[in-house]
Amino acid sequence: MRITLLLAAAAILGAVHDLSDRGSLQPGSSFSPRPGIALQARPVDTPATEVCLGDIAPDFAYQGVDARWRRLRDLVAETPVLLVFGANEGTLRIIEGEREELMGLGVIPVAVVGSRLGVTRALVNRSELRFIVLADPQGVIAAQFNAVDPGNGRQLPTWFVLDPKRRVRGLGRKGLPLRGYTELATEALGLQPRTATLPAAR
Repeated sequence: MRITLLLAAAAILGAVHDLSDRGSLQPGSSFSPRPGIALQARPVDTPATEVCLGDIAPDFAYQGVDARWRRLRDLVAETPVLLVFGANEGTLRIIEGEREELMGLGVIPVAVVGSRLGVTRALVNRSELRFIVLADPQGVIAAQFNAVDPGNGRQLPTWFVLDPKRRVRGLGRKGLPLRGYTELATEALGLQPRTATLPAAR
């Protein structure tokens, strides 16, 4: 079976190392951006079934620049993940605009796109994306999340919010919102918005 190539942009791969070494991402933490990183994905024996609210998300595998194989469970560690499929360049830029706020809440954004590695790398560089973008041209990852159109094989615009145990706490299969990914994650995970203000004293 052909190996799907992945691309990770930003320091989130560095975050994976930090999470494994120092524990979970704390609200208010930030990572220093790094150049794009080429990765490979390995298909896993996960049947293609619809992933629903409350389910444990499929565990895909990928290879980092240190040649070590990791899985989604390693990326999640003790940190929630916003996982987005089928995003176009405009949507990726919107997520980039919300990246700091998401990571301030302790949520790592991850996008899976259907383009080839070279196209994805160019997109990441052009848009200066600083979060994980995975190139999945063969749909290996998307198929595990039932995010592929069976008619044409293209990714369906879909989003998931996963808690630290990979449980799906929020999802949407009717397209990607134009904005408000921080609010999606906040509501799905029951987090306290950072912009919340205390009631005025009387």
